[in-house]
Amino acid sequence: MTRTQPVLRLENIHKRYGDAEVLKGVSLELFKGDIKVILGPSGSGKSTLLHCINFLVSFEQGRVFLREQAIHPANKPELYAYRQKIGMIFQDFNLFDHLTALENVQIGLVRVKKIAKPQARERALAELARVGLAEHVSKYPAELSGGQKQRVSIARALAMDPEVMLLDEPTSALDPELIGEVHAVIRDLAAGGMTMALVTHEIGFAGTLASEILFMENGVILEQGPPERILNHAQQERTREFCSKIARLHNRPRETA
Repeated sequence: MTRTQPVLRLENIHKRYGDAEVLKGVSLELFKGDIKVILGPSGSGKSTLLHCINFLVSFEQGRVFLREQAIHPANKPELYAYRQKIGMIFQDFNLFDHLTALENVQIGLVRVKKIAKPQARERALAELARVGLAEHVSKYPAELSGGQKQRVSIARALAMDPEVMLLDEPTSALDPELIGEVHAVIRDLAAGGMTMALVTHEIGFAGTLASEILFMENGVILEQGPPERILNHAQQERTREFCSKIARLHNRPRETA
């Protein structure tokens, strides 16, 4: 993969929910090793954009390309093969409550990739160890903390050998004390060269992790560029206003009892 050929490319994506136009012609490119962080207020279209990338929602106009091959969602085998290459991490973990951590990671390998159970178990154990959960493989989601649940979901995605990871506010459902352990896993993925698109409001984390920050509002990418410029010297007044408010919120001293 060269820098001249993106791993993933979106071209002019439009999405409506009834009369509301949520995405108004969004285009972006992800090259190998890129970490695109998407910022923006609620309702700006950030999560919808990630869902469109993985065809979890349909869209009225636009195309998605993997390694410059257009994806046709009506072709189900092609869509399933594509989704195996695009890992998705949700806000609310999306784990199977009746399965252990090990079984949650193993199930996709067996059912989707048709890997034999002994080999699938070995791979699942390796991925859980990779995210620091080697001691928790036999626990059910109800026995895990929020941070541990999210790490199971990351291990599950990694077991499928994705080319791109999409992370939709992966720490928004976590207590502040648990956010750091998920951040540590994401940093490890970045250090290993994983290509990622990440929606987050953790502006400090975004600034240290991102190769580029995209600011979305009203269904469009209003501005994008290197973290230093977007966070500290944005050209658009709305970008500066949003980043300033988020920075103040996250830097606010915690109340003490």
